Order: sequence, then C-alpha cells, then structure tokens
Amino acid sequence: MVKRSIFRKLLVTMVGLIIALLMLLTFIQIEFQKDVFEKELEKRIALMKGRLIDRGQILSGNLSGQVKNGIASVNLSLVADQLRNAVQENKELRYIILMQASGRAYIHTLKPQLEMEILSEKEDLFAAGQKTATVNEYVSNGESFMEFIMPIQVSARPWGVLRLGFSLDLLNQEIVNSREESISQIGEMITRLLITAAIFILIGACIVLFVSERLSRPLMHLTRLANELAQGNFAVSDNVKKIHPDGEIGALTTAFSQMARNLKISYDKLEEYSRTLEQKVINRTSELAEARDQAIAADKSKSEFLSMMSHEIRTPMNAIIGMTRLALQTDLTAKQQDYLTKVQISSRALLEIINDILDFSKIEAGKLELETIAFNLDDVLNDLFSLMGDKAEEKGQKIRFITADDVPSDLIGDPLRLGQVLLNLVNNAVKFTSRGGDVDIKVALAEGAEQAKKADQIRLEFSVKDTGIGLTTEQIGGLFQSFNQADKSTTRKYGGTGLGLAICKRMVDMMGGAVTVNSEIGQGSTFIFTAIFGQPYEVSQKYSASHDAFRGVKALVVDSDETSRNALCLHLESLFFQVTSVSTGEQAIQLLENACAEDPYRLVLMDWNLPKMDGISVARHIKNSLEIACIPHIIIVTTHSREDVVHVQRSKDLNLDGFLAKPVHASALFSAVVEAFNQNDFDEYPPSRVRRTGTGSEKLHQIKGAKLLLVEDNHINQQIAKETLEQEGFEVSIASDGRDAVQKIRTGYFDAVLMDLEMPIMDGYEATRIIRSEAQFSDLPIIAMTAHAMNDVREKCLHIGMNGYVTKPIDVDELLANLIDLIKPELRKTPASCLAKASQQRTALLPECLPGIDIQQGLKNVVGNERLLHDLLLKFYEGFSDAQIRVDAFLQAGDVDSALRFLHAMKGVAANLAMSELKVCIEALEQTLNKPWEYGPELLTDFASAQGRVLESVGQLRSNNDRLHQ
Repeated sequence: MVKRSIFRKLLVTMVGLIIALLMLLTFIQIEFQKDVFEKELEKRIALMKGRLIDRGQILSGNLSGQVKNGIASVNLSLVADQLRNAVQENKELRYIILMQASGRAYIHTLKPQLEMEILSEKEDLFAAGQKTATVNEYVSNGESFMEFIMPIQVSARPWGVLRLGFSLDLLNQEIVNSREESISQIGEMITRLLITAAIFILIGACIVLFVSERLSRPLMHLTRLANELAQGNFAVSDNVKKIHPDGEIGALTTAFSQMARNLKISYDKLEEYSRTLEQKVINRTSELAEARDQAIAADKSKSEFLSMMSHEIRTPMNAIIGMTRLALQTDLTAKQQDYLTKVQISSRALLEIINDILDFSKIEAGKLELETIAFNLDDVLNDLFSLMGDKAEEKGQKIRFITADDVPSDLIGDPLRLGQVLLNLVNNAVKFTSRGGDVDIKVALAEGAEQAKKADQIRLEFSVKDTGIGLTTEQIGGLFQSFNQADKSTTRKYGGTGLGLAICKRMVDMMGGAVTVNSEIGQGSTFIFTAIFGQPYEVSQKYSASHDAFRGVKALVVDSDETSRNALCLHLESLFFQVTSVSTGEQAIQLLENACAEDPYRLVLMDWNLPKMDGISVARHIKNSLEIACIPHIIIVTTHSREDVVHVQRSKDLNLDGFLAKPVHASALFSAVVEAFNQNDFDEYPPSRVRRTGTGSEKLHQIKGAKLLLVEDNHINQQIAKETLEQEGFEVSIASDGRDAVQKIRTGYFDAVLMDLEMPIMDGYEATRIIRSEAQFSDLPIIAMTAHAMNDVREKCLHIGMNGYVTKPIDVDELLANLIDLIKPELRKTPASCLAKASQQRTALLPECLPGIDIQQGLKNVVGNERLLHDLLLKFYEGFSDAQIRVDAFLQAGDVDSALRFLHAMKGVAANLAMSELKVCIEALEQTLNKPWEYGPELLTDFASAQGRVLESVGQLRSNNDRLHQ
C-alpha cells in the first residue's frame, strides 16, 4: 500500500504556512499595541510631573514674597507660622527650609527624623549656591524629592534661599498604577488575538484538507497504476481512461497512458532481443578471444622480428667492420689505406644509426629496460668527454663541464642510458655549433631535490648549452618526434636519423624526468632534462671529515677560460680555501713572487693551455724560482692525456704535484688536493678520475697464448674473429655449430669458449646447457658472441650459464676485457711458443720503447696494425725531418701563415703517431705565432728539441730496419 505522502506533505505545508502567517500578524499587532500603551503612559507621567511643578512654582513664589516681607519687618515668627501652615495645608509638601546665604538653616519645618538627613546632605550646599529659581530632584534615604529653590533678596541684597521639598512618592505610585493598568490591557488584547488566530487556523486547516484530498486522490491512483506497470502489468493503460482528462492532472494521465503503451512495445522488443542476445554474447566472446590471440601473436612476432632484425643487421656489419680492421693491418698503399679508413669510419657511423633504430624499436616494443646499479657520476662525465673531446677539438670548440658542489658523485641508476642521453645531446651541440663555439654541460640539483633526498632519492638537472644555429618555435614543437629533424636541409648538411632526441625523451621519461628546450635562431640552444636517481645508504665520509683541513689556506687558479676558472674557484671555495684567480702564467708568477712569506700561496691549479707561456713552462719557472719564498704545490689541469704530462715531466725534470683531466669534478679535485698535500711524487700520484692505460695491457699479456674455441657457423665471422684474436696472441680453434663445439670441448682443452647463438644442427643455448651439465666443465668460461642486442637475450644467456656477452660487430676492447676478467692466469699455462711468436713479431717491427713516441697509444690509433705504424713513422721522418729549418725559413721571410699551415699539418700527424711532447710544443708555437708580439725564441728551441728526440728515435728505427733487410 502506497502511503499518501503528497497529501500529508501538502496538508502540513499549508497548515504550517497559515500558522506562521497568523503568528506573525499577531506578533506585529501585539508589538504595535504595546508601543501605543507605552506612549500613552509616558504622556500621563509627563502630565502629572508638569502639574506638580506648576503647583510648586506657584506655592514657592507666594511663600518667597511672604518671607521677604517678614524678614523686612523683622517679624520672623510670622514667617515661621506661615511656612508651617503651608506644609500642613499641602499633603505633597514635606518640608520648607529658610536658609541664609552662609548655608545655615534659619527656619525649617523638618521633622526630627528628616532634619539630620536633609540638612546634612549635599543639597544644602547646592541650594545655597543658587542665584535664580531652580528645581532639583534627588533621593534621600530611599525617598524621592522634588525641591523648589527660590533666592531671597532684602533691600536688593542676597539674604538666602527658600527651599520647598515635595515628596514624589504619590507621583511614583500613580505611575506604577498606570503601568499595571497598561499591562492588563495588553494581556487582554493578546488573549483576543490568540483566540482569533486559533479560529483562523482551524478554518484554514479545513480548507487545506479539502484541497489536498482533491489533489492527491488522482495522484495516488496513478501511483498505484505505476506500481502495477513496474511489476509488468502493461494493461493498466485501460484503467487510466477512467480518470477525467482535465487540466494538469488530465495531461499527466494522458502521458502515463502513452508511456504504458510504449513500454509494452519496448518490452516485447526486449524479449525478442534477449532470445538472440545469448548467441551474440557467445559469438562476440569467441571474436574477442581470437583478437586477444592475434594481439599476443602480433606482440610475439614484433619481438621476434626485432630480435631477428638485430641479428641480421649486425651480422653483415660485423663482417664489414672486422674485415676492414684486418685489412688495415696488412701492407697497403696510401690510397688503399685512405679508402679502408674511410670505409671503417662510415661503417661505424652506420652502426650508430642502426643502434638508434634498434633502441627505438626496443622502446616501441616495450623491451627497453633501465638498470638499477651503483655508479659514479664523474665516470659518466669523463667517458662523455673522452668520446666528444677530440671531435670538439677538431672544430676548435671548447667543452666545459660545470658540476654544482652539492651534487653527489655516488648514485644508483642506469649509467649507460644516462650517458647515452648526454652523448646524444652533446653530439648534437657539437654538430650544430660552428668552429670556435662553446658547449657547456651543467649538472645541478633540480628544484625540489631536497624533498626527494628524504626518500633516499635525488633529482638532478642536466643542461647542455651551445652557441650553434638555434631553433625556431615551430622546430622545437616537433623536435622530439620520431624520424624528425629541424628541416630537410639539416639532414642533408649534418646527417642523422632524427631518432636520437625521440629516444632521449623516452629514456628521460623512464628515469622519472622531463626534457625542455630553450633556443633562439642564431643564438644557440639549451637542452635541459631532469632524472631521478637513488643514493647509496653508505656514503663515504672522507670528504666531510677532511673538509676543514684546508680552511684559510691560500690557493691560486690559473686558467685563461673564464668559465673553467670560475668553476675551479667554486670547487676550492667549497673546501674553504682562500682563492685568487688569474688568466695568464705571467700574472701567476708575479703574484707568487709578490706574496707575503708569512702567508704564502700553498696550492696552484694550473691550466696547461695558457696564452703565450703555457702551463708547463709556468710550472717549471715556479718550481725553479729563487724569488718565490714558498714553492706551492702545483696541479696541472688539462685536456691532454696523462701520458703527455708524464713525458713532458720527465723530459723537463719537473716536479708536479698532481694531474687533473678536464672535465674537473669536485670529488676528483678533492682527491688530487689531498694527494698533493700528502706527497710530491707525481709518478705515484693516483688520481681517481684519470683514464689509465697499461693495466689492461699487463693483464692481457698474462693470458696471451690462451686456447680459445670459437663456435661460429658464418665463415666470414670465423675469419674475422680468428685473425683478430691471433693478432692479440691467442690460439684459436673453430667449431661450426654447437654439436661440434661439445665434441671438441670433450676431447681437448680450452681456456674459454666464444659461443654464437644462432647456428644450424645445434644452437648456442643447447650447447651451453650440455656443457654446463657435465661437472668437469662447470668452470669453463663461455662468452656469448652474437648479433642479438636485446636485454632479454642477454638475460637468457646468463641464465643458462654463460659468463659474458659481447654483441656484433665485435668491439675488440670489449671482447678482450671479457677474456681478461674470465681467464685466470694462475689456472693455465701459457704456451711458450705463442709468447715467443708474439714477441718475435713485435721485435721484428717495433721496439718496446721509442723516446718521444708512445708505442701503445700509436698502435691504438692505427687499430693495432704494427706494420702500418712502422711505415707511418718512416714516412714522418721523410716528410718532416727538415721541419725546424722550414719553419725558421718561413719566420725569417715573415710568412707566418705558411708557417702556421705547415705546423698544423705536422701537428695532426704527430697526434696520430702519439708524439705527445712534439704535439704540445707545436700547439704552443701555434698559439704564439697567432699573437706575434708574444713570440719568444725559447718556444722554437723547445720545438726543435722535441722534434730532435722524435727524429732520433725514428732514425734508430730506420737503422734497425736496414739491418734486418741486409
């Protein structure tokens, strides 16, 4: 049964409205009547007071005249009688006082109980001081009085005052009576109004009840019909017609009837659809399952295609690069050497493009994952400089690194991907910046990094700023889109796939950061990105512990580049050094000579490449100066390799206290400063950020002659790997598939296995499983050597028991590093024949040491081709043996441009042949010749000395060569 809620609500609402309205009207009427009564009462009180005042004034006037006459006739007894008669005749008059001007009551009619109260109060003083007729109201001992004061003058002279005191009790009583009468009238009025309101409420409720009943009855009927309709009785439309379709209720009835008919039609259709819905659901479920299977298959196919594409592209690339490297190590003509060198450079460029495409494909396929390992930020920046320093130097550009002092070096993240992003941005900066421009790389804490620190995370901000061609707003908008560059001319002029920045953006997103660009056409660009890294729980406290040891110590920074100079100053100031900076060596010498002996400079950071007088010459002057009271520690800061510095130090008998390779980082500077103050032997100085050479060669020498099994089905790859490894002194056997490899391992001895993955008959995975299943081969090092470059392939290799992973095209250094790590020299015996063969080959071509020439670096520059290095050294002797004479002739003739061109050509050859000392002397001579007024004969002497050492060494090589051919 549906409750008649509309009826109740309407009834309650209307009755409540009537009651509220009547109560409001009643309240207004009551307030109005009360206001009328109050005003009438006030008028009556005012009228009674006025009458009293009139009587008092008349009486006081009459009595004052009689008092004056009595005083004038000196008949005071008559005056006293008249005053007493007046008090007796007037009920309201309580007392009369005749008071002299001195304030003494001369005559009064006060009763004894009032005499002390009236005459002793302040009203006496008030009355005595009145000069005119005055009315004064006051209260004495709880009784109210109205006093009329009349001054008395005799013979025009003040004599005193006449005081008539009227009691106000009767007046107050009349006021009280009037108020009670008014309240009684108001109560009667309220009673009448409430009775009237009750009558009206009753009548209104009856009217509302009648109207509500008339309105709610048809609505209740429609409600019952709606409930039946909701329960599925669609025949209710027939009952609706019984209601008269008038007015709004009629319109509602008609709409309800139409709705019932429409619902009947819809219900019939729904029943028909429900009969076929089940079959449709079954069909659609089947379709969705099929679509899901297709999506899974497509994703699997995409991953397989990506893996296969990586393998298929890298396999021929391995052949191109490997064969070119081997060809370069054979006897070639100059033209063939040039052709093959260019082929190798082009193949490396092609490999970079392929890597970009594969990285992008990995991202698109969701296969690219970030590592989470501990690393050192300074190592990443140093590697970046190693890769880009030479390229920037070729274009005469300066790469400067500026790392904020509060940026920690030890981080947790993916150093490879961070380096990849930085390398891409810096490579673009160098590529799009013209000769002589600048590239600045800055690292700082990002905004809000302090909050991130609390969660053992830190957000760093990296910026790469160049002075290149710049970008428009439209170009910036599409910059991070795949396969997109600024315009077509950019691709034609600078090359590239347009994928680098898209990959960078994806990687930065994966590292929890974002990339932004600020640029202006012709003014350069600044690429800024942020990344979140973890921080190790255990951080070395060496820096903070020794931090205060240098407080107040005076230090001098000597660098011609303002940005580098300011960065070094900031690093030293963070250690609390008292820092001074200059831009030239001459200024540094003068400053040190003039320094106070009691407070000398204790440390000098000296840039190598200074104008006019280079840093090495300045350091030599300082170390040998007799005018400097306290010789400071000197740390050389330079972009040259450590070997260059060692050669110069030994040849010039310097005593340097340290070496810092640019870019200089805070942690490396701190270590170098601590070492400089602890010892002065530069040869034993172990800076933490110097790229070391020699250690790897030592370890490689220990494993030379190791027996390696190369498992490879491709004949070209077999040839490349075999010849490459044999040149490094290894003994190599070949297996063409996995089954062949297992058989050879069982029947022979090998120090390591290089295993390809994709092979016929038996692949590398299955072969590794079989090898690992046999206990005697559990420790045999197996290195995957494959064209696959996917992370899941690497993980699969390591999971089944492989020890290393090298991708094709083969990076010889990476392969050798794996062999050095995995082959244990103490567990094997190096065949003496192999070592003798390698030693004999080296002795036959090059000696172990040539003064002025770094043999190891020279071999590295020609990809290990000793024959090529040998021939190039002989050609250098033929082409530049008279270099000093030719340069001197140019300078004598005043032809500085020809001298510079000759020196520039010679410098390039000297750099390629690892003649570091000669290269440094040529650079110093070039810098001086560009500023003729700074030219000094000693520079030409240094150049001649360095050249003489090189020519002497090559001459010795020629003599040995002649003896061998005789």
